Amino acid sequence: MTTSVRPDPTPRPRTIPWRARLVLAGLFLVAVVVVLTTHRLLTDRFTENTRNRAELRLLLYSGNLLSELRQNAIVPQLLARDPALISALGSQDYARSTQRLISFLDEIGAASLALLDKDGRVVAATERTRLGTNLRQAPYFVDAMRARDTVFKVLRQEAGQFSFFYSRRIEGSSGVLGVILVEVDLQKFESAWAGISDAVMVTDSEGVIVLATEPRWRGLTEAEALAHEPADSAIERAIEATADWTALPADAYLSGQAVMRVEGRVAFRGWRIASFTTYATVRDKVNGYIALEIMGFAILMALAFYYLNRRATSRMMLFQRESAELRALNARLQREIAERRRVQETLAQAEQTLQQSSKLAVLGEMSAAVSHELNQPL
Repeated sequence: MTTSVRPDPTPRPRTIPWRARLVLAGLFLVAVVVVLTTHRLLTDRFTENTRNRAELRLLLYSGNLLSELRQNAIVPQLLARDPALISALGSQDYARSTQRLISFLDEIGAASLALLDKDGRVVAATERTRLGTNLRQAPYFVDAMRARDTVFKVLRQEAGQFSFFYSRRIEGSSGVLGVILVEVDLQKFESAWAGISDAVMVTDSEGVIVLATEPRWRGLTEAEALAHEPADSAIERAIEATADWTALPADAYLSGQAVMRVEGRVAFRGWRIASFTTYATVRDKVNGYIALEIMGFAILMALAFYYLNRRATSRMMLFQRESAELRALNARLQREIAERRRVQETLAQAEQTLQQSSKLAVLGEMSAAVSHELNQPL
């Protein structure tokens, strides 16, 4: 008996061969290893570069600070020998003394200048509001009257800022006449340092912060400043912007966040300068390179998937062609079977007709024989 062939009309699912799966898995593992290795190497490299730049900036800050201090250190010695000031103190005629100090101020670049008589009274000053003020108990006046050389003093103001003074006594033919006072403008460095992302502090020989980009740090030690750092400070905002960077080595912590600490020495009375740098630049550079690598691997994976998809599509088209051919073969077989069935039915009908004709012929012969016998005479 002949049976028909029935092809499966449902297309086969697109499955990725196991070899292709191994290739894709290997490519993914290679991408992970390359990205992690690159992340570590680039992090170390850019961290070192950032540290070197921070050290160079610190040397520049220290040099500028030392240059300003040394430049102002010779001013009291020069003004103490100025004939006009000596004559004014001797004659107690200070009508032109204030104007003369103002003319010096623009050339020197100091914060202020003041002339004190031997009783500690301000008789001339670039800040006219200080005229007539008695500074007899001020440390820079007392020490200048006792010493023959220039005296340097650091005083903390009520607002929390520190003021820096050079003072030197002025001598005449009759003895000590008064004191010349020079206030050094170091606050300008705080303003300049505050314009960058680093936090900078300068400590004296006792570890007290006398200059800082964060006003709340002044008057504290470094440990106290870091422990009491408020969350809304500039350095905290910079750290929060860099997010968590736990993979980098921490030199110091501000409110539990890691930062890079660089310290240098100021060649002046045991002062030291330190900066705290966030890892924002390191993160941005590393993330840029990692993004390029991930993009490259993503394109490579996309090409691999495209190639595998093309192969699967080709196989699917081949399966569809084979299915169409099987459907055509099945239709042809169905037609042949139907034709054979019709032929068999025709043969069966012909056989039945022949059988009936044979029976009728036999009956006719019998009828003729009977008739013949009946017609014979007895």
